[in-house]
Amino acid sequence: MRHLPWKPSAISILWAIVVVGVLCIVYRLVDPLPPRQFTIAAGIPGTTYDVYARKYAAILARDGVDLKVRNYPSAIQHFVALRDSTSGVQAALTNFSFTQPGDAAILQSLGGISDTPIFIFFKGAEPLERLAQLRGKRIAIGLPGSALRALMLDVLRATGAWDDSIHLADLDYSDALQALKAGTLDVAMIPAQIDDPVVRSALDAADLQLMNAAQADAVAKTVPGLKHVVLSRGLISLSRDIPSADVDMLALHNRLLVRNDLHPALQYLLLRAMREVHGGPGPFNRLGEFPAEQSGDLPLSPTAEAFYRSGPSLWQQYTSFWLSSLLNRIGFFVIPILATLIPLLGVAPRIYKWLHLRPVGRWHRGLTDLERDVRLRHDDVQWEELSSRVAEADAEIGKLRLPRAYESELHLLRLHLRSVQDLLAENAPLAGRSVKRPLRRQGPNRSHRMLS
Repeated sequence: MRHLPWKPSAISILWAIVVVGVLCIVYRLVDPLPPRQFTIAAGIPGTTYDVYARKYAAILARDGVDLKVRNYPSAIQHFVALRDSTSGVQAALTNFSFTQPGDAAILQSLGGISDTPIFIFFKGAEPLERLAQLRGKRIAIGLPGSALRALMLDVLRATGAWDDSIHLADLDYSDALQALKAGTLDVAMIPAQIDDPVVRSALDAADLQLMNAAQADAVAKTVPGLKHVVLSRGLISLSRDIPSADVDMLALHNRLLVRNDLHPALQYLLLRAMREVHGGPGPFNRLGEFPAEQSGDLPLSPTAEAFYRSGPSLWQQYTSFWLSSLLNRIGFFVIPILATLIPLLGVAPRIYKWLHLRPVGRWHRGLTDLERDVRLRHDDVQWEELSSRVAEADAEIGKLRLPRAYESELHLLRLHLRSVQDLLAENAPLAGRSVKRPLRRQGPNRSHRMLS
């Protein structure tokens, strides 16, 4: 009846290693450490999107995060890069609209960041107020594949202006303005902020006029991705009264999109940078209007929802990014685990007791089997086997050591062994053989050693 049980301490250590290993694996999978660099798609160098992206990069660099800016010719291509998981792009500045079925499964919005007004310049004495008046004219609405051309084609169709009489010129904004001044173009549309050098040059030209789009509000409500804004009288120059009246204009909605696998901590850094860059007042927005929790064709990320509705947490306001990230991970992962383990603390003493008393219980069952066998009638050969089994049990039980709290259990086991030995001695004459029980002295330091 030889047993080689694991020691309780070895089992406890092995179990602790397994638990810690599982927790570490889950910890890494559920809330991995944020990477220290990622890539954002922006416009061609010098454009508004490129300027915004580089401001974000400078802000994120304070927290040790390297935001790489990758330039693309148009906002539509930003979408293409963001959809492609192999491109390495995880964030993109782009306009509203241009989404495709299935984008909501991989893309999320961090909100609106600004509005870019569309300046519609024309040359001639006849005023332009309705887009339907563009029939038969030579116009420039951005290069093929640009967001402006895609949206303005929708506007021309919605207003009934689009027909075969319109001639589209494939010119960038600077070349379009030069062609308008030279008389080889009738209308040039330029999406830019009012401090853009190209816009300033057009506003200073005496022979160019800025279109007041009388139907701007209705168009913005009809064509998704556009907004109605008003260029206030004198906003360009109060001294020269430019413009000389309020001008109704269309504007592009600008927003920041991310892939839904971008780490929440990096999304939070982007949101904080958005607030720093776009939170001030502007010609077409109030203080604090941007960044904005705008409805659109893509869902707002959970991190952005929490940012807009609850604001940054206490430790995000007063600690460094990496420390707040660690605290967030503790709050997200460790605290729930500890709360789950609290009920198990009451079970731990029972497990500890079970680990130590498991061999005692096994020996009690073995001795009970011996009692049953001894009570049966046996021949000499079987009796020798029983005697050997009892002697082996006596030797093995003598080696058992338990913590002081459980020595009474060991004492009961030894009493059980003694009863089996007594039973063996009483039944020995029935087999024609006398049996002597071995005697063992108590050790000086073990008061509960078995009395034989």
